[in-house]
Amino acid sequence: MGDGLEEALAAAAAATDLGSVWDAIQPYEAQLDVEPRLAGVWMEALRATSRRPTLIAEAERVLEAWPGDAVLVGRACAALLNAAERPIDEPPLEAGPAAIAAGAAARCLGRLDDDARLDPRVGGRLHAQRAHALRLLGPLRADEALAAIDRALALEDRAQWRFERGLVHKHRRDFEAMLEDSRRALEAEPSRRPYAWNVAIAATALGRSEAAVAAWRAIGIEATAAPGALPLVEGMEPARVRLPTRGTGHAGDGLPVKAAGFEIVWAQPLSPCHGVLRSPTQRDAVADFGDVVLWDGAPVAVTEHEGRRVPCFPLLTVLKPGDERRFRFLAMQQRPGQIDALGEGLPDGALLYAHGERVERLCPRCAAGDTMVRHEHLPPEEHRLVFGKLLAPGALTLEALAEALEAARRANPGVLLAIPELFEALGDSRAAGKHHQRWGAIERTAQAGGGR
Repeated sequence: MGDGLEEALAAAAAATDLGSVWDAIQPYEAQLDVEPRLAGVWMEALRATSRRPTLIAEAERVLEAWPGDAVLVGRACAALLNAAERPIDEPPLEAGPAAIAAGAAARCLGRLDDDARLDPRVGGRLHAQRAHALRLLGPLRADEALAAIDRALALEDRAQWRFERGLVHKHRRDFEAMLEDSRRALEAEPSRRPYAWNVAIAATALGRSEAAVAAWRAIGIEATAAPGALPLVEGMEPARVRLPTRGTGHAGDGLPVKAAGFEIVWAQPLSPCHGVLRSPTQRDAVADFGDVVLWDGAPVAVTEHEGRRVPCFPLLTVLKPGDERRFRFLAMQQRPGQIDALGEGLPDGALLYAHGERVERLCPRCAAGDTMVRHEHLPPEEHRLVFGKLLAPGALTLEALAEALEAARRANPGVLLAIPELFEALGDSRAAGKHHQRWGAIERTAQAGGGR
């Protein structure tokens, strides 16, 4: 080992920060697939540098050079798996670092002799890494992931591998099995916070509040639970939750009807892993305002809002649907604040929640819905298109809501409001038809303004 590589490896071993490790070994990249000691150090550095653009190519070089070296394959797989981690609500990638790691671990296991294959430190580790990779490849590979982690656990019942088994179940939303494996992992290593988090998440999903409270308290989070109620942690700040949604096609949406995506809504946490949604979705979603939902502990993002760092968590499941009624509306107001004023005339608990506003300068007749009628355009006036949802408590009857809405609309004649879903729910087809026509007129107004 010449050309200063020995000194570079010694410098990397003595380094106290990752940057110094890379400074020492980077000049020897050409020898990555011929010098196993360099490959080992490189893979360890790569594991801590999961966003390195060349990570996959460098890991593949090592895997191709030493496909049967369990130590190097294990280190390369560890780097690939760090890079492959994704929020639990995102669709899996069929190709990428997880797929490479799964294949590499399987090939290496096939090259091992019986002693190495049955050694937990060798074969067990590779089985566990393969299980981790298969879990990240999505629900269609979950059975394979369970089989792989079970092979590792058959060699040694390690807490980390038991925890991995629980993660496979979490991805499948099998909370009963997740709780069992997470609890066993926590019993083996009571100080591991991720284990306690997963016990609390699974127990909350199953309504086993006593177990959830015990898990939170084990890591210093003061939780309580009244009989028959879910856990409660007082004083938690509002957070955000990311929901899978589909486009509705109504004005302001910007998505085709069948387009899938995510939408972020506000939630009031009741514990670190569950809470009540406090803002409605704009598009069709699996949850909406008032629902009690469960989320994962790893945020997908943390952003600043009014001087506070706010985490955004991925949804796991709906724990309890809310009884609130939610109806989309589309409106046009002449001045800012008119929709708010109309909403103030609604009964307590009812709310016109505006998702957004679009300002157009239009001919008054066009704004009134005469876009399909030939006419001489009048001097343009400013009109504001507002879209959102009408929210009302379940205890308020639809009839009372419709009457209050009509009274509020009469008191605010400057607002043109379309809310057909409310009248469809009432079974009033005539009124629903009028509101559909009004909705179409407002959309045509938006289109007319957009083409100016």
